[in-house]
Amino acid sequence: IVGFREHIFTGSVSSVANYMALQELSFVTLGMRVLQTPLECRQHYGHPDIFDKIFFMGRGGMSKASKGINLSEDIFAGYNSLARGGRVKFAEYMQCGKGRDVGLMQISKFEAKLA
Repeated sequence: IVGFREHIFTGSVSSVANYMALQELSFVTLGMRVLQTPLECRQHYGHPDIFDKIFFMGRGGMSKASKGINLSEDIFAGYNSLARGGRVKFAEYMQCGKGRDVGLMQISKFEAKLA
């Protein structure tokens, strides 16, 4: 699994959107840097990550049978990769542009998700 940073291009729409983009930067980019180096324990935390399909299909795939227990497939994909001899890397030299819904209601839902 190769993960790379995001650029939230809707951050310039309003001050609230800028706040949300800065939060995303702090969690996704800065947090992933620390988890990759020096801790070396980064898993898969959602998009944008690139998977080696052949590797995962040959080792049982990514989906889990239980929706209740395995609620977030993201982190379990990272666990499966490491447990089966794979690696999870974070690449600083690639970047993905992402647009977010910057309404106040969506931002409050995002805040609740992080809390």
